[in-house]
Amino acid sequence: MKKLIILTMAFLLIDSVSQAKYPVGISLSILKTPSAEGLAQIKASGVDHVEVVFNYFWRNVPENECYTRAYRVKALLEEAGLKVWSCHLPFSRQLDISVADPALREQNVALMERMIRLASIFGPQRLVLHPSSEPIADEEREIRLQNSANSIGRLALSAKEIGAVLCIENLPRTCLGRDSGELMRLIADYPEVMVCFDSNHLLKEEHAHFFEAVGNRIGTIHASDYDRKDERHWLPGEGVIDWPDFLRRLQASGYKGVFMHEVRAGETATPDNIVKTYNEVILGNKKK
Repeated sequence: MKKLIILTMAFLLIDSVSQAKYPVGISLSILKTPSAEGLAQIKASGVDHVEVVFNYFWRNVPENECYTRAYRVKALLEEAGLKVWSCHLPFSRQLDISVADPALREQNVALMERMIRLASIFGPQRLVLHPSSEPIADEEREIRLQNSANSIGRLALSAKEIGAVLCIENLPRTCLGRDSGELMRLIADYPEVMVCFDSNHLLKEEHAHFFEAVGNRIGTIHASDYDRKDERHWLPGEGVIDWPDFLRRLQASGYKGVFMHEVRAGETATPDNIVKTYNEVILGNKKK
């Protein structure tokens, strides 16, 4: 009888986890250019939360112009009635907080500090940061890890000033943070810093092991599918990820945030399809 009760409770727990439903979010990377029409489509799909991608403001424009662009997007978001859950800070091959050159690293970190101050206009709960760019040679990996960790500590203070949590994203290939061991080492000295778990960046580690190693340090996610050969940013269900299992492990980690999708624009990657995929593939609520 005692065993039956324990088994029943276990099944109930599994069922409650599998049915956990997070608010759906969409990264604005799905839009080439944030527009009133594009944001209205996101809102009409039933999505309320978005991630603002700073590369739209920052890349290929003088820095002073990125501020005016940011304020324009802020106005469009307010008009559409969308809430900003997270801001993805800028990234590129050159904009790297781990570089060996102290002068260049100072320049890059100072720019990130300015971008964090700009992020305050959106009132985000999370800030997503890449711990490096690439390629990174094996012989310089150790010093780059140390440099990145130092930069993260400094930027965590800036994030705290605007009331946001800094989240370090796991990255693929030769980038820093390509597995849970490296990622946890980068944030080990900063209990206030969390992880952005990108589901399609894990090329050297199983999702189950990543969840186990990172534990309750997941502060936000980037959900998309892939083939485990490289990042693809496909819609969930188009690749190899076991999404019901992913959801159960995410819930078990204690994550309380938004289920943020970061998928590449295309015929299938529409706001309506993202919501449909979340309900049918991730929650398993397929209509019979």
